[in-house]
Amino acid sequence: MQQTLTRTPVITIRQEQASVRVTGYFYAVDLGSHVRPQHHYVGINAECNCDLGHSCPAVDAVRTYLSEGGQRAERPPYGYYPVRPAKCPICQARTASDMSLSSRNRGAGWRCPSGTSHYWQHRAHISATRQKLMEQT
Repeated sequence: MQQTLTRTPVITIRQEQASVRVTGYFYAVDLGSHVRPQHHYVGINAECNCDLGHSCPAVDAVRTYLSEGGQRAERPPYGYYPVRPAKCPICQARTASDMSLSSRNRGAGWRCPSGTSHYWQHRAHISATRQKLMEQT
């Protein structure tokens, strides 16, 4: 029987106050010099840029910061992804970054298990919605 080893990311923190500040579309979180990695970026989708994603203590630090009246991060323009979405808007599967689809106008490119077809299907939906909004004004 072959044994498979997987690396599980672990972050251990002491009960110290995390530092949270808004930077663009993100919350920059400093968990303190005793934590590795020390600096984290949490998006408005409650996903951290580290391997722990939504389970990261930095996400909890942002929730606490906001519940105490902290400044909210600016929302990106409709259809612009500063980071890939955690789940595909079409099939709800986890996404992976795809740099070949990234652009200055669309933001971060991504793909889901179906490939890039759901990315382009969602982009078409965004374009149609923008067109309808422009016609209403």
